[in-house]
Amino acid sequence: MFGTIVLILFIISMYFLLLKEKRVVRIALSLYFALVSVVFLTGISRITKEYHLYQGPVPDEGFRALGDWVGMFSYFFIIPAFIVIAYVTYKILKRIMKTNRLRIAVYLIWIVFLLAVSFVSFFIFTLIFYGFAP
Repeated sequence: MFGTIVLILFIISMYFLLLKEKRVVRIALSLYFALVSVVFLTGISRITKEYHLYQGPVPDEGFRALGDWVGMFSYFFIIPAFIVIAYVTYKILKRIMKTNRLRIAVYLIWIVFLLAVSFVSFFIFTLIFYGFAP
């Protein structure tokens, strides 16, 4: 249930992040994240039922299948979100910064910061949807 709430909040935040973009782009990305979320949660549900993850004993294949599923879908969520956030912040920084030298320095610092955040996001995504299982 917590994972579903997190995904809904994620989709809503992506929609509001793209408010100033064209309607088609906003709806297309929202649909992308919604469809990926449905497939992701359906897969988690099937893996959980197939391997009885909430009732013991659980075979190692169950944890491996869930880990692989969560790992694969982390890329489907985090990389597009990183691209969207980088694009939106690029447009904002472009409006604010006037000199080219300062703009380039801020862009480089911002890209490094976004890469660090996206790297940490993989771990957070795994903790939310996979947990501390072996």
